[in-house]
Amino acid sequence: MTWEMDLLFFLGGLIAGIVNTLAGNGSAITVSLLMFGGLDGAVANASNRVGVITQTFTSIASVRRSARKRYLLQKGKGLILPTLVGSLVGGWLGSRISADGMEWSIAIVMLSMLVTLFWKPASWGSASEIERTLKPWQNALLFFFIGFYGGYIQMGIGVLMLSVLVLADRWSLRDANVIKLLMALVLAVPAGILYIQSGLVAWRPALILAIGSTLGAWIGGRYIVRIPKAQPYVRWVLIAVILFGALQSIYKAMT
Repeated sequence: MTWEMDLLFFLGGLIAGIVNTLAGNGSAITVSLLMFGGLDGAVANASNRVGVITQTFTSIASVRRSARKRYLLQKGKGLILPTLVGSLVGGWLGSRISADGMEWSIAIVMLSMLVTLFWKPASWGSASEIERTLKPWQNALLFFFIGFYGGYIQMGIGVLMLSVLVLADRWSLRDANVIKLLMALVLAVPAGILYIQSGLVAWRPALILAIGSTLGAWIGGRYIVRIPKAQPYVRWVLIAVILFGALQSIYKAMT
């Protein structure tokens, strides 16, 4: 690793931390950078988990306290257990899959996520509805599978959460973001511990990315997420980073 690559990891982590706080899928940037730096898909996926853990703690702590934040975090508590169980199962499987298998998994999921962002585009700018659309058991089942996916790959987990919360359960994008940050923390820690114990983590790039992404998460959570004019652009940021991650994964899997 050269100092130029270290600087690229730091800047990529910084941008990814901001993107993750605003919406999700900053891991499309960090995992792609790790593979660009020479790591295979399995090692890149594992190394990315260090920054995921640090930035999720930072993101949720950085969002300014308010009655609305307390209300949304309370609403999200019922999703903790299914998300946690799914994360443990997915992390166990993901830490054992081959590099090629992981790279194709990333590519397929990224391309699939583009569909959700073009589905009912007007819903991404709507306000939260008073009544929830999904029943508690439906929410629990969906977040179990989201937790499983997050434990398995992590990349794009924020997009999946927002798709369920905004498109299915009718939260506004801004409110859904707060619930998403709590769930991201729930699944990041157990899955991250499993990957660290697997011995796949490349620590130097992992720690540099973690420093950058943690700083980005603080900036995003403290300042940018509170700017109403920033919210309409979140969907387009998601589309760009998902497409970038998908193309990078396909290239890596085919070479």
